[in-house]
Amino acid sequence: MVKTSIQPEVQPLPSSKEAEVAVLGSLLQKGDEIYEKIAAWIRETKAFYFTENRQVWIAIQSLWKDKEPIDTITVIERCKQLYKNKDDKVSSYFITGLEEAVPTAGNVEYYAKIVWERHVQRETALSAHRLFDTSFDDYEEINKTLETHARLIEELREIHPTKKRDMSSIVEEVEEEMKQANNIIQFGLDYLDWPAGGMTRKEITVLGGRPGHGKTTLMVNALKGLIEQGYSVMLFSREMSITELMKKIVTMESEILLYHRVRRGIYENGENEELTKTLNDIKRKYKKLIIYDDVRKLDESIREIVRHKPDVVIDDYIQLIQVGDGKKDRRFEIEEIMYEYKWVCKKSGCSAMLVSQLNREIERRLDPTPRMSDYAESGVIEQTAETAMFVFYGYNFDPERYNQYQSQIINAKSRYGTINNYKMGFYGNKCKFYSTMQEAQNEASKEMTK
Repeated sequence: MVKTSIQPEVQPLPSSKEAEVAVLGSLLQKGDEIYEKIAAWIRETKAFYFTENRQVWIAIQSLWKDKEPIDTITVIERCKQLYKNKDDKVSSYFITGLEEAVPTAGNVEYYAKIVWERHVQRETALSAHRLFDTSFDDYEEINKTLETHARLIEELREIHPTKKRDMSSIVEEVEEEMKQANNIIQFGLDYLDWPAGGMTRKEITVLGGRPGHGKTTLMVNALKGLIEQGYSVMLFSREMSITELMKKIVTMESEILLYHRVRRGIYENGENEELTKTLNDIKRKYKKLIIYDDVRKLDESIREIVRHKPDVVIDDYIQLIQVGDGKKDRRFEIEEIMYEYKWVCKKSGCSAMLVSQLNREIERRLDPTPRMSDYAESGVIEQTAETAMFVFYGYNFDPERYNQYQSQIINAKSRYGTINNYKMGFYGNKCKFYSTMQEAQNEASKEMTK
């Protein structure tokens, strides 16, 4: 019988360059203190998938074995000794860059776990291919390969162990959690809290909408409500710069400033004073807000969440998050994003509000009202999120049918709230949503009479 073979390179093998760099960079910062913690996870040299990273790890291992200090200088010198061949030598510039790439070594065990997990995943994938090949061999060879594969699967289970719980401990934990009033995070906005029931710690809320329907504006309103209640918030603004985002916040917080003038920096009499007052109020009020507009990669985002442990994470929006080297099918990338957010919410005890784009097909339907299938890569979003909402501004589609001061929240999935539509007011010039359409109209009328 002719033996066939399937090439393992059909799909890129699992790896995380970011995690490998984070481990090595942490070692360069605090090598002597943390080496044993890392070595407890990374038990094979080939766990480092990328050649340059593997060479640096070998140099660090060599220094540890010789009881030499581990830092940038010693690693550079050891690499010069080990890799005399110019083609294989790791440059001083590369090693220095590793240290600079890591803001803190505090999360090094988390990074090491990722490196080892990707290694085991690679070995498991390759083992699966070997299993196919050996299926044409004798029983002894097949059995040997099966044992190897089973061991790798068991190791993956050990990385993510399933905790066996007795009913008594489960009931006690649930009882304790139910007694904690801070388990539920309210937005402080009835048009969000009533349909969704607020947010729950360790869980995910997804907010979707097409461009121009007010996703970002609603997110800013939610941010204001959370800050006013004293919650710490971490915001990843991936589409809008901090400056543009701040202009929306200034407009929303101001009594008289309008967005179209704030955006252009054109103010009427007395508005410069109002701007100064509003900015000072924001400095005082938003001390528990951390904003990133330059973080693009998933690993970096997760690292910052683990480091700061905010009450709420807001991500605007998830389709702009970069995953790995970007070579995976986007569906799988979105899946990884959702599962990583699920993990970090549970680990850090935070709640996440993830803003999502919707498919373009919605604009081709007779009824453009959003539904669950409109989420880009909807399957995993629907499966993972505890709450899924849409913001819908019908005036964009049909000015004759919809009022320009009316928007609505569509709560399509809720573990704790109601599956319902909530009509609310919207006035774009103030970057604000209101409980009723009448409130928005009244606010607009005030501006018109000035």
